[in-house]
Amino acid sequence: MKRLLLLIVLICNVSISQTFTGTVFLDKNNNGVFDAEENPMPNILVSNGKDVVTTGSKGEYKINAISGNLVFIIKPSGYISKLNKENTVQFYFNPKDVTSKEYNFPLYKNDESPKSKIAFLGDVQVDVIDDVHHVGKLVTEELAINKPDFIMPLGDLSFDNLNIFNPLSKVLGLVGVPVFYVIGNHDLNFDKVKFRDRDSSFEANFGPSYYAFEYGKNLFLVLNNINPLPNGKYNAVIDNDQMSFIKSIISLNKTKYEAINLAMHIPFDEVLNKDSIIDILKPFKDVFIASGHTHTQYHNYYSRGETQQPIHEIVCGAVCGSWWQGAHDIRGIPFGMMYDGTPKGYWFMFAEGSSRSFNYKVSGAPDTKQMNIWVPEVNEWDTGLNTLNEPYIYANVFAADSNTKVEISFNNKNWHSMQYHYDVDPQLKRFYKIQELGRYNSLNISKSPKPVTKTKHLWRIKIPDSLNPGAYLINIKAKNTSQNFYVIGNRVLFK
Repeated sequence: MKRLLLLIVLICNVSISQTFTGTVFLDKNNNGVFDAEENPMPNILVSNGKDVVTTGSKGEYKINAISGNLVFIIKPSGYISKLNKENTVQFYFNPKDVTSKEYNFPLYKNDESPKSKIAFLGDVQVDVIDDVHHVGKLVTEELAINKPDFIMPLGDLSFDNLNIFNPLSKVLGLVGVPVFYVIGNHDLNFDKVKFRDRDSSFEANFGPSYYAFEYGKNLFLVLNNINPLPNGKYNAVIDNDQMSFIKSIISLNKTKYEAINLAMHIPFDEVLNKDSIIDILKPFKDVFIASGHTHTQYHNYYSRGETQQPIHEIVCGAVCGSWWQGAHDIRGIPFGMMYDGTPKGYWFMFAEGSSRSFNYKVSGAPDTKQMNIWVPEVNEWDTGLNTLNEPYIYANVFAADSNTKVEISFNNKNWHSMQYHYDVDPQLKRFYKIQELGRYNSLNISKSPKPVTKTKHLWRIKIPDSLNPGAYLINIKAKNTSQNFYVIGNRVLFK
């Protein structure tokens, strides 16, 4: 019996320590094969999801495969792996699918300007093909005209329907730029027993669920911070193998880059071992994080002591708003505002090392649509909404943080400061009131829940008693110099 157990252990160890060798090379003739006349590429990083090795002078690498993990390269600046028809980057292989113990990674030259334009997509969360149609209208059709360098969907690609990965990737791939995917809690294989299999469906469609890549003058680190628990529950943790991977990536890049960009699904403040990660990130002068998950959007700042600038995180909201809920517009798209009153949309980041700027784009609206302004309106016909009136003007500034200065003017006269106000968005209250009044009862829709989430980017001002009755054009401006942020909006007020 002891001999049998020993044999089983040895067999398992052989499986786990399966060694792969190969070459990373510049595929000049685009055939995916390392031909004799093609140049090997030294100093390229290769990983098994835990260890990271560097290719030698002849582009060669040697690495042990880990059961359940893919083997992948870290994309270097100015080059890229082959893209499939959906423009998903093929920078990896599954050891289970390779009959030989040798695998060569082809790379191709990629035109990359020093300043990168990235589109961050918070939870698209498609469940049925109708939702994929919405993504096509709200994201693909817009980005195909206003192209980023690449797209990063920030997890919760699906709503537990993992078969929807394929049609979603087809629609996003039509933009015509590389897509680097992030995994979310609704993208997990909760039916799998082994921890390493939590991301098996994601891996089959998009590659490893955590990885790194360089683009232009920027370093990106994509993390899987979803830790599955029994009964379909989860928490946010970075596992040990992933921590080893992160340490290696940072050790090998800390003298090359001053800044690093992280992408993950669950916001960083919910990660149970975030302090360990903050400590690991010390070599970088500047750290930025993009995340999703909450179906709201806001900024977080994490202190790194007096000698280093804080880590800046943007929780990037949700393309689906509040899970594609609510009445549909003329194009058949649910209003589905986020739970903080932000309209559905996505973010652009313009990055060159530690120099960054951001822009929030409301889907289906002009670039100038950067806030919702709420004023009281006394209606003579639609009187059911008059109960919402109060003597305040509100501005929900979608991309602002609490340090933003927001001011208002009446008929282009003096500017007055508006007060930061942590409360439920009044526009969201209006949509819910319309639903309560039964206006949507005949429609086949998923109804919106009662608004209770307070927004972190709302300002208000009491309408001055000294303002004479009449019509006014109110202008509102919001500015935050530290974020290079300045937006304006206007609305008509009847007093």
